[in-house]
Amino acid sequence: MRLLCDREWLSRMNRQNLCSAIEECRAVIRRHRGQRGDNRCWLDDWSVWVMLSDTPEPPKQPPPFEKAMRLCREFWTHRRAETVDSAPADANFVVRTWDDDLPRMGDSELLTHLILVLEAIRLHRDAPLSERRPRTIDDDRRLYAVLPEKVSADFRLPTESEFLGEALSPYAGCPAFWRSHASCPVKDHDLHTWGPCKS
Repeated sequence: MRLLCDREWLSRMNRQNLCSAIEECRAVIRRHRGQRGDNRCWLDDWSVWVMLSDTPEPPKQPPPFEKAMRLCREFWTHRRAETVDSAPADANFVVRTWDDDLPRMGDSELLTHLILVLEAIRLHRDAPLSERRPRTIDDDRRLYAVLPEKVSADFRLPTESEFLGEALSPYAGCPAFWRSHASCPVKDHDLHTWGPCKS
C-alpha cells in the first residue's frame, strides 16, 4: 500500500481501510525495529519509506562499491549502540495485543493516528536530508515511538572488522555482500538477500 500523507486524501478512506493502513504501516516499522546484528542495514529503511506515495521505488541495482561501502560505514558509525535500549515499565511484550487499540478508536481518531504514523515515516526519511546530517539511531527511536507497545530496539552491530571489513568474509560483512551481487544475471536485484540473484 502506498499512501499520501494528506488529511483530505486519507479522509476518503473508510474505517476498515484506515485500520488496514495503520496495521500495514505498523508492521513494516516493527520489521525494521526487529532486525538484529548484521541483518540490520540502511537498505531496510526503504521498506518503511515506500509506504509513502512520494517515495521513489527502492533501488534495484547495487550502488557502486565505493558508494555502497560509504553508506555502510555511515550506518555503522551513526546507527549503532553498545547496549540494547532499555524498555519502559509500561512496555507491552504480548505481540497478539499490539493492535488492540485500533477497534477502540473512533473514525476521526484512526485518521489522526494514521497521519501521525505517516508523518513519522516522512520525518525518518526527510529530516536528516533537510537538516544536512546523517541519519542516526535517534531518528530510528522517533520512528519506533509511534508504535503503541513501546518495545525497545537493539541497535548493536558486529565489530567494525566484521561489519565493514573482511573478518567473516565471504559469509558476512558488507564488502562480501556487495561482491555477492557483482555477478548477478538479473537486471533487478533483490538487495535484501545475498547474491547472486536467480534469474
